Amino acid sequence: MHHELTRPTAVILAAGKGTRMKSDLPKVVHPVGGRPMICAVVDACRAAGCGRIIVVVGYMQEKVREALAGFDVEFAVQTEQHGTGHAVMSAAPLLRGCEGEVIVLAGDGPLIRPKTLRTLLTRHRQSRAAASLATSVIEDPTGYGRIIRDQEGRFRCIVEHKNATEDQRRIREVNPSYYCFSGTDLFRALERVGRNPASGEYYLTDVPELLLKDGRTVEVIDAVPPEDILSINTPEELDRVDRVFRSRVERWMGDGYDTHDMKIFAGRHSRALTDRVCTHLMMPVGVAKTNVFPDGEILVKLEEDVRGRDCFVVLSTGAPVNENIMELLIFIDCLRRASADRVTVVMPYFGYGRQDRKDEGRVPITAKLVANLVTAAGANRVMAIDLHAAQIQGFFDLPFDHLTATPVFYEYFNSIRKSLGDLCLVSPDVGNVKVAESFANLLGADLAIINKRRLSGSDVTTGNLIGDVEGKTVLMFDDMISTAGTVCEAARLVKDRGAKDVIAAATHAVLVHPAMERLARSPISKIVVTNSVPLGDRVAPIRDKVVELCVGPLLGEAIRRIHRNESISALFHKTAGVKR
Repeated sequence: MHHELTRPTAVILAAGKGTRMKSDLPKVVHPVGGRPMICAVVDACRAAGCGRIIVVVGYMQEKVREALAGFDVEFAVQTEQHGTGHAVMSAAPLLRGCEGEVIVLAGDGPLIRPKTLRTLLTRHRQSRAAASLATSVIEDPTGYGRIIRDQEGRFRCIVEHKNATEDQRRIREVNPSYYCFSGTDLFRALERVGRNPASGEYYLTDVPELLLKDGRTVEVIDAVPPEDILSINTPEELDRVDRVFRSRVERWMGDGYDTHDMKIFAGRHSRALTDRVCTHLMMPVGVAKTNVFPDGEILVKLEEDVRGRDCFVVLSTGAPVNENIMELLIFIDCLRRASADRVTVVMPYFGYGRQDRKDEGRVPITAKLVANLVTAAGANRVMAIDLHAAQIQGFFDLPFDHLTATPVFYEYFNSIRKSLGDLCLVSPDVGNVKVAESFANLLGADLAIINKRRLSGSDVTTGNLIGDVEGKTVLMFDDMISTAGTVCEAARLVKDRGAKDVIAAATHAVLVHPAMERLARSPISKIVVTNSVPLGDRVAPIRDKVVELCVGPLLGEAIRRIHRNESISALFHKTAGVKR
């Protein structure tokens, strides 16, 4: 399988205590920008395109797990702290058989940017190296391992500051501990890392040198801006990093921006996505609590002042649909009664969107009912991504910002376009032809169309294929995958007609029964979706097929523009031909 079609795994080291922090808490849960610093590292990995994120925990691991509640991460436990190499080995059972890339980084580096990690990954792939190290050149390298190169400028080894000679200490190129490895090479080398005789620990920095001895390639990439590697070992350094983090907010949002003017709150089932929205905006998630009484009643309580502020509440109204809609309505009412200046509802996925018309007698138009409820609760504005039917915007007597995830999909598929080869965009039904045609134009691909007929809410039948797919990679787009009947039937049809590979893409991964069983048995090799709806454990049967893209930056930029009264449509100029 091409590496471009696989997503890297991130291993974040977060097992240490941080003895100089003068606190009993693990270092990684100390706040930067109003939330635990480990959250910013996880968000950077996800925004950089990592498919799996494994956090290695140890000291007071329950605190780290609590800080990451709601995040789609896995945990590995380092029972005893025996160095960075030992920490990565603790994650080995979760990575058994991993042949893709593994990015390894520390959990106490909240200033790392997704762009930096993407640069590391891209250049690692281009060089086809066994390991790539992202280095930085800084004015004061005290305390950092030095990058030692040979006379031709190639990597030779890493020398820790305490072991460096006087000449080596004058080297300003340092190892800030951002690595990208071939998974197979990483764990083979780790098995041979020896225990340091002085400290008794196993160091990850020994791995690149071992790989060189095996005749493998190790690349050094000067990719990390000095500001991104400001260390945190003391409360004073924590304050300095926090100031840098907050100053980025001011630079990003523009002159005159005050973070107190805007608050972004998260519903329970959209907490992870809201974290990524706020990471893009470099501001904390608003503090609120949602409690459910034994009889099912919901109570929302704000834990901070919102009087006169521009407030946003993020909650996809997917499963459990009715519970999420009720929580959203209560959230709106709570914000209005707390004297918020404006309340904008951000529904990345709009539930009941398929009930948008009367297609037979004696049925409701529930999408309009939901619009009435949101309006009556006191919302001032609504935002959603890829509505099932664009006319739903007209159901609201409020300003409505209808976003599309097209830029997110385009960035991903354009980055792997060469590996897709001879490509054909296939519309799995006639209603999605315009989207498929526009993507075909953007990606320089052919177009084919399938007509379908729905037999029931969970069953469809496919008819004819209009177009040629023989020997081609087929890419199918839709707004959502629910029971997966349409996409699986379409996949079988194009395979029968000679398609080489089938990739499915949809904005909303609704994925209700029997979608998992159908997708697992289908000839679809990749299912590319966004995190508009949390995936959770329900995708475990098809985890190897799923690629999750993040719409957090898209929502964050739209929120920033709404707050500053700037154009939303400008976000979609590059992909303006794709309309949903």
